[in-house]
Amino acid sequence: MSNPETPHRVAPKTLPRVLGLVDSTALVIGSIIGSGIFLKVGKVDQALMAWGYLPIIGVWVFVGLITLCGSLALAELAAMYPQAGGPYLYLREAYGQLPAFLWGWTEFWVIRTGSVGALVCATAIYLDEFLRPSGATSYPLGHYGQFAASLIIITGLTAINIFSTRWGAAVQNVATAAKLVFLALLIGLPLLMGKMNLEHLSPLWVSSPETTIAPETDVAVAETADSASQSGPTSRTFLAAFGVALIAVFWPYDGWINIAPVAEEIREPQKNVPRALGIGILTVVLVYAGANLSYHLVLSMSAVANSTTLASDVFRVLFGEWGSKFAALGVCCSTFGAANSNLIAGPRIYFAAARDGLVPNYIQQVHPRYHTPANSILIQGIWTALMIIAFYATSPNPKEVFDLITDAVICAGLIFYSLAVGAVYILRVRRPAEPRPYRTWGYPITPGLLIATYLLALIGTLIEQWDKLIWVLALIAAGIVYYALIPKSKLKADTAAE
Repeated sequence: MSNPETPHRVAPKTLPRVLGLVDSTALVIGSIIGSGIFLKVGKVDQALMAWGYLPIIGVWVFVGLITLCGSLALAELAAMYPQAGGPYLYLREAYGQLPAFLWGWTEFWVIRTGSVGALVCATAIYLDEFLRPSGATSYPLGHYGQFAASLIIITGLTAINIFSTRWGAAVQNVATAAKLVFLALLIGLPLLMGKMNLEHLSPLWVSSPETTIAPETDVAVAETADSASQSGPTSRTFLAAFGVALIAVFWPYDGWINIAPVAEEIREPQKNVPRALGIGILTVVLVYAGANLSYHLVLSMSAVANSTTLASDVFRVLFGEWGSKFAALGVCCSTFGAANSNLIAGPRIYFAAARDGLVPNYIQQVHPRYHTPANSILIQGIWTALMIIAFYATSPNPKEVFDLITDAVICAGLIFYSLAVGAVYILRVRRPAEPRPYRTWGYPITPGLLIATYLLALIGTLIEQWDKLIWVLALIAAGIVYYALIPKSKLKADTAAE
């Protein structure tokens, strides 16, 4: 019988360790490679093509190396705290519960659900491209068909992950394998088929561009280029253009932090989390560099800059119209897998917040039969579906809203990813004796490189799109108000019992 003067503490629900190194690495790769390598490449070229090809490929490699620097710190934190929640736990231990709660709050309302929603919609868009008859100008699904397909995809993925973490991991493994095979073909086939033009990489570097590179493609692309050139790259300084490209490339690399919330379900996390992060991110950097090289060897810089279906355009050059369909299917696999990996990671963060009494207790309930955080997964699926409904109800142009959603995700992510990586400094000082099965390589320089880059990018993002992104900051502020108003009785009881 418990002491009436001591608050009773219920043992926290735990999740079984069912994921190995292959699953963990697939989660890292699958979380990162999604839509960005297909939908953000043109934005980078629009910003930097006046300065030549080297800055274009350079920004992709640079962000990859910066991401690797952040992952080294994340690996140390994940090895110290291999429980569900990931960055939520690191922020709580380093800064206290308010920043940790705001991470979970923003993850639910913007970062995670926005990522899943954008990726699901991208899957529907490319599914429509795949189903479009050769030579047809109209799409068989259309606006409402894409809407229905998006809801079906999010419903199906939510159900799979409720029924079994292993099923969700199996979907992730298959999707990751499929996207890597597709990207290997995208990278290797132009070389094997001799469909490369080294002149497309010229100029490599232009120190003082005076005019925008003229398009060398068909009339449709030329018209698009004319509209884009009205605010073309030469209207900015190189640093400003590089900053715009930097912001665009953050989305293709987003997702590198997704393994941390799942650490509780990884076997031997002290070993497997650092290994999965290192192998996964280095693989992504190589894949992205290879894909960008392939794009630019097959198409001119201006064609890349103004393409909305880049992979399909490359495969159309290689194989004709059927090649374009194959590429659309490959992109579908990529975006579908990335949506699934984001859907896996998010509920574990809300699960951890529920353990601390910051959100309703039922969110941390583990399904008695499936042994998954079923309620947390279901709630995330419902809110994502509502976002998709609003997305299709208010926008006639999904691509523009896709860019807006992804920019909002990155804006919020830059804030909290920086704080999460910065926790490695705080905890080294506050808890120097705590066991660290893995210690950050290159400390203290490597975490600082990511934080400095993210801070500069956040400032640039807010300056560039203040009017479009102010709602993200307002939402974070609303989280502070909510935190001040929620009852703290359970939280105080839990703290007293520790």
